[in-house]
Amino acid sequence: MPEKVKLEVLVAQPPTSRCRAVIAVMEEVVRRYPDQVRLVVFEEGAPWPEQPTPALMYALLKGSIVPACYVDGKLLVGARAPTLDEVEQAVAALLTP
Repeated sequence: MPEKVKLEVLVAQPPTSRCRAVIAVMEEVVRRYPDQVRLVVFEEGAPWPEQPTPALMYALLKGSIVPACYVDGKLLVGARAPTLDEVEQAVAALLTP
């Protein structure tokens, strides 16, 4: 089975309303593609749940605007919630052979 597409979210601690909106969009994508994607949420200043991708690692170490969404290690959007369509398109591009 191919490796799942990794969705990463960087949010404030505690999460703001925008951060919660980002998490909700990303969770919906996980519900729609349960076998193809996985979500990891990183809170600023909190221990990392796992090793972040290099782009997110840079953001965590240098400081970044929150919320921020990464799909397969690439920044999708920052400072706002992505639309469901934006995330689905990015995921679909990676899942299409």
